[in-house]
Amino acid sequence: MTAAWLCLAVVLGADGLGADEPLPGPQGQRWSAVGARTVGEGGNALEAGLGWPGLSVGYARGVSSRVELGGRLGLNWSLQGLVTRPLAGLTVQGLLRVKLVDGDVASFAITFEPGPLFAVERSGNGLVGLSLPVGVQLGVAVSSALGLGLTFDAPLWLQFGAGGGLNVPLLPGLGVEYFITSALPVFFRVRMGPTVRPAGTVELAFDARLGVAWRF
Repeated sequence: MTAAWLCLAVVLGADGLGADEPLPGPQGQRWSAVGARTVGEGGNALEAGLGWPGLSVGYARGVSSRVELGGRLGLNWSLQGLVTRPLAGLTVQGLLRVKLVDGDVASFAITFEPGPLFAVERSGNGLVGLSLPVGVQLGVAVSSALGLGLTFDAPLWLQFGAGGGLNVPLLPGLGVEYFITSALPVFFRVRMGPTVRPAGTVELAFDARLGVAWRF
């Protein structure tokens, strides 16, 4: 599916790259959906992605050249990506990304995305928690239209109530994006790793999404 999206982007981009506005040179685009470059001061971006564990939509606003703030809403069919917990749920997150390094080819940023989470157990009982994800992003500009993002996230989450406690996921990841125009990339990103549950057990967490973003 990813290959098909990228092929479509190449076909569409043959005209789109020139019809919109000239793209930068080898240093890549000035912002990224999967890497570390923020939308820039006064910039705005919308993003939507679909996959496992659900559907998400987000908004980001550049408050300075290095810092962006925003929010994300997620409708999920798995509890925080756990492959053994296919539960319907909802997440509401704030977004903070701080770009620390921005070179011609590579860039580096840190992220923090806190917010409440809700899910429905198979028994019908509600589950309430708090997510406190932190992460790092390394962006690599392969060309003016193609970018990569290497990430490592610790999307910590706290489950309230009986049987609850702190869950500690450790998720390395990879993302790829292709800019159809300088404002419109399609992307695919995936991350996977263990989650240490409150009782000391370890479960697999998986997150993969195909999506599109728009800067305005």
